[in-house]
Amino acid sequence: MNADSTPSRERADRCCNRSRTLDEEQKYRSVLEFHRAAREQTVKMVQELSQNQMDYRPEPGKWSVGEVLDHLILGQRLNLSYIAQVIGMKEAGQRPVLQLSFTDVDVSIAYLPKAVLPAFEVPFRVMNMFLPSSVRDFLTRYRLVPAQTAEITTPRRGRAVDELRNDLISSLKEMEVLLKSHQHLDYSEMVVEHPLLGNNTVPGLLRFLTLHEQRHRSQIESVLNSPGFPRST
Repeated sequence: MNADSTPSRERADRCCNRSRTLDEEQKYRSVLEFHRAAREQTVKMVQELSQNQMDYRPEPGKWSVGEVLDHLILGQRLNLSYIAQVIGMKEAGQRPVLQLSFTDVDVSIAYLPKAVLPAFEVPFRVMNMFLPSSVRDFLTRYRLVPAQTAEITTPRRGRAVDELRNDLISSLKEMEVLLKSHQHLDYSEMVVEHPLLGNNTVPGLLRFLTLHEQRHRSQIESVLNSPGFPRST
């Protein structure tokens, strides 16, 4: 007679649930390392730039390298605040889903006026229900579709070069500290929803931030390679 009297189906369910948990943990650690590696590459790319080089704009209305970096820093700290909110919801016994609107983050695409964004909130939410994640990743990573930056992540011009480099490093550390201090929680259960940016779990947000950073690193490369870029430090 089998000493384990647990029904075989129950044992199988427990096994499968455990496997899924380990799988989610592996995905989380993988995407965190992906994000960390991207930030290290960005820091390395701008490590030797002078203030004059950081502030150079290739054309009127185009961002300087410093502005691109500040945008990345603001975006990371904004999403850090969202992650902290869903963690707080989970720990308070609430459903850990943070619903954002265009009032919270007024990012837009192409030449769609921001004033009309509220009218498109429902259509965008429906579209995101059917948009494959691979397509969303592609649109986030590559600069094929013009984007209008959200007011809350509009960069500040002329920030000191040392401050920018320090903030690139410290904003990543802030993210890592928050996630490590709550690593007993299941981050795949926590979701941040936005009409245009879609529904992202915490690992999904880390992936979004990484692809977004890669997109803007291409923008930095364009500035560095522009004919008028100051060559001397």
